[in-house]
Amino acid sequence: MEKFKNFFIGTNKRLRMTTAAFMLGIAYLFSSFGFIGLCSLIILISSLMIYEFNKLFNPKLGLKFIWDEFSILSILILFCINRVIWQIPNYYFSIALVGLFCSSMLANIASDKKHWLLESVTPIYIGFGVMSILYAYLYSSIMAVIYMFIITISTDTGAFFIGSTVGGPKLWERISPKKTWSGAIGGILCAFAFGTTFILSLLWNNNSADFTNLSVWGAISLALSFSSQCGDLFESWLKRINKIKDSSNLIPGHGGFLDRFDSILFVAPFVALILAFAKVGFLGL
Repeated sequence: MEKFKNFFIGTNKRLRMTTAAFMLGIAYLFSSFGFIGLCSLIILISSLMIYEFNKLFNPKLGLKFIWDEFSILSILILFCINRVIWQIPNYYFSIALVGLFCSSMLANIASDKKHWLLESVTPIYIGFGVMSILYAYLYSSIMAVIYMFIITISTDTGAFFIGSTVGGPKLWERISPKKTWSGAIGGILCAFAFGTTFILSLLWNNNSADFTNLSVWGAISLALSFSSQCGDLFESWLKRINKIKDSSNLIPGHGGFLDRFDSILFVAPFVALILAFAKVGFLGL
């Protein structure tokens, strides 16, 4: 009980909740402008995550940071413009991000950097991660984006509450000392409950509440929750090998943008892929 009390009355926790409410308000404001608003918000957040990612490995930012910002943001901007004007196949932009990854990898090998592979993944990790949010929006609607965040937020919240209450064996102490197996399982169960309830409400509103569809989406929610926790652990590992606690202090009470969106970068590609398969008829959702 004391842990729950501290969660609600602690100064840092109040700051976290206030900041989270402010961020939700900003997200709602941008999303109210439709695809253009969502693109603008994603491009802004992407630029900050690219900054934080480069800062993890190079405290003194140099040409690589400038190139990552210019190249990745250019592809994202062109992707958004394409939706409105050109309408060429979207997968060309994904291919461009893969090309950036390959060229970055070769450049880092040539420079003999210690973590050459990790420093090369920015176009895939951040670029393709955020582009997948836009893919999901285009394949479905803003509801697909909301679903992603329901999965990641419920996973994170469930893992915190249940892990703090139950405790038990550590999940991966060397990477993230506070995470427990009970928290991981609790996060998955919470994501299943909230994610499936959200899908049920959508199906119900569309008069298509089919048990088979709901069962499939329940399984998808479980898998996405697992992916969400993998994203969290991956970013924790990045910080661990670079001996830092937070990716930055840009978000009061939360750390950095990578700290807040690490899970969504892993979840979004799977949601986009699922919706793409459903769109072409490979999945009967």
